[in-house]
Amino acid sequence: MNEFLNLLHAGIPLDFKLADSFKQTLELLLRFDVLTLHKNRYFLKKSFRIGRVELTRTGYGFVLPLLKLSEQDWLVEKNMLKRVQKGDIVLAKLLNNSHHSNRPRAKILTILESKDKFVLCYLEKYKLDCIAISIPNEIPYKIKASQKSLKTLPSHTILKLNPKNGEILEILGTLEDPKIDETLTLCLYDRQESFNLNAQLQAERFKEVRLKDFKERTNCTHLPFYAIDPIGAKDHDDAIYFDADSSMLYVAIADVSYYVQEESPLDLEAKNRGFSIYLPHKSIPMLPRTLSENLCSLNEGKLRLAMVWKIRLHKRTKAVLNSELFEAVIKVRQKLTYEAVDELLKSGASKQILPTLKKPILNLYALTQKLRAKRLKFGFDFLSDEKLMELDKNLELKNIKIESQTPSHQLVEECMLLANTESAKLQTKKTTQNDETLKLGIYRVHSQPKPDAIAELFAKLKEIGIWEKAIPRNPKAFHQAILKAQQAAKLTNLISEVDKLIIQSMPQALYASHNIGHFGLGFEAYSHFTSPIRRYSDLLLHRILKAKIKLCKDCRESLPLLCEDLSQKEREVAKIEMDFKDRKFARFLNHRIGQAFLGFILNDSTPKLISLTAPPLQGARVISLKGEGVQYQKVRIQIIDVNIATAKIYGRIVESYDESFGIRSEQISKYLFAKMYQREKQTKQRAKEKAQSISKAIQCNRRNPYANPKFLHQRKKK
Repeated sequence: MNEFLNLLHAGIPLDFKLADSFKQTLELLLRFDVLTLHKNRYFLKKSFRIGRVELTRTGYGFVLPLLKLSEQDWLVEKNMLKRVQKGDIVLAKLLNNSHHSNRPRAKILTILESKDKFVLCYLEKYKLDCIAISIPNEIPYKIKASQKSLKTLPSHTILKLNPKNGEILEILGTLEDPKIDETLTLCLYDRQESFNLNAQLQAERFKEVRLKDFKERTNCTHLPFYAIDPIGAKDHDDAIYFDADSSMLYVAIADVSYYVQEESPLDLEAKNRGFSIYLPHKSIPMLPRTLSENLCSLNEGKLRLAMVWKIRLHKRTKAVLNSELFEAVIKVRQKLTYEAVDELLKSGASKQILPTLKKPILNLYALTQKLRAKRLKFGFDFLSDEKLMELDKNLELKNIKIESQTPSHQLVEECMLLANTESAKLQTKKTTQNDETLKLGIYRVHSQPKPDAIAELFAKLKEIGIWEKAIPRNPKAFHQAILKAQQAAKLTNLISEVDKLIIQSMPQALYASHNIGHFGLGFEAYSHFTSPIRRYSDLLLHRILKAKIKLCKDCRESLPLLCEDLSQKEREVAKIEMDFKDRKFARFLNHRIGQAFLGFILNDSTPKLISLTAPPLQGARVISLKGEGVQYQKVRIQIIDVNIATAKIYGRIVESYDESFGIRSEQISKYLFAKMYQREKQTKQRAKEKAQSISKAIQCNRRNPYANPKFLHQRKKK
């Protein structure tokens, strides 16, 4: 739905070629008469909204805008909800009397997408009875079971409950057990680790690759490919090799589409999952491990099926002269780690890397540094430190390891970006000379930030002393201004904080069947091609490109819905991974109530959200119930309560500091003064408005003696 709404927000031209699924939605909106025509483009009328429903404990609902346009939520009364469930996508209408209320009120016209979910609860004893409290919003539910049987269960037993009749669907464990966190997190998002039996059986039928069985494929086993991955990685999607003499780059990507045929049990399972999930102690793959960690994985010394991009680059400018995609059989010479490659790039020597691979790696690094410099003239580069959580044998928090981007990461990244851009370009090419059909694809798109978001970003950068000039007004000036702001952030040791502000000002990247370019990377067309083992989007793209290079017809009418579903699943996976980490932080701090920890303030609203910086709590977030401060100010916060069920941590600020992570003292002073001045200005403005309101009331009620200013003054003196 987001892709359709993005098109509708910009205006859908009358002659615009839409996918069938989008046409159906457009026709439905026309039947409800919620569209207006302006300059031959369809727009949604201001009094209507397409949004997601959230329900409150008291039964009221809210319609949240799907697009981040800084719009207020619409309140929906109980009798206007039309039996919608949490998470449903609806068409809502603003009521005429909503201006009499502080919050806009609306009614539901129709449900566009419905989602049926079970409720995850924990058992709580209330007075003499046992009730179910939902996780994470803590709404009480009645249980369809005898109180006698419920009282035999341990306190805080985790239940799967049918929200309509209160029937217990499953008993999962107890809240006090640290090993229940994985189950809790997966159940909250209706995910599971085990695979469908048919999919598992299908995966186990495949055999090891033999050259004689794939004579139609290009034999690339003579090329010294190598894979670079983190320590402990088991699913190797990609391998690379660069021939400096011919200036030819080879990027080999696992050919997952050979094993996962369209509409097969494996395909349906992969489509349902969308992405692999990576937890601190394990991964939950998109494909059965027989494929993801064995037959599809480009393991060292094994014959593997791959899709290979052969890209010829100009020796001086490094521009792409020509490229070719083909099916191949490859053999990875060596599986390398980022640490081993960094050692080679730093010292020029490494005992871990094969002698025959050292020179090709050094040549490739020289190439990728030039590609990177060229790319950053149009795109952006953000600090990408990754916080890796380590757990002990009881699955409780042990340590946090900070992994920064290194030269070896940049080497791999530039190769993958190049393969992705070439894949995106190939999608748009015609299959035959007479092919004039709509070129739907699967693109990774990112629109440029709105003017209001840009203005807000640079206002914040001014407040913390990073920016002093005017707000940039065009994309080129915006790009240059961001680069200068990042340079200034390095001097004040605020790189991470400034990068977060910049990223927050931009729209979220998503999957789309209609290409609008990728603003953040500076590409006119971009796709995800390089991780088909762990992303269904890449698997889909492989199928599209295979049909393209074989001059076959491919049906892409379902792509708009698939892209929408993948964008939603991608956001869900990020929430799953964050939810699990939050639970580990909560358990760790539940044993440390009363202790105080260093952190900094994340937001500028109330309540304050504190991000802890003390090891091993880097990234833990605490809700401050008491205490003042400004965004990015360094504070010490005392833990006062922890809710294990919701994974929320509460505290109070006990100490604030007039400095924050290397900011010069005069800058933080300016920031604090600006905030204080702004608050005083707002107070004076409110006082002025109140005085004007009183004056207006007096003029309207001159006959009332109590409205006489002289009388009021005399009464005040008495």
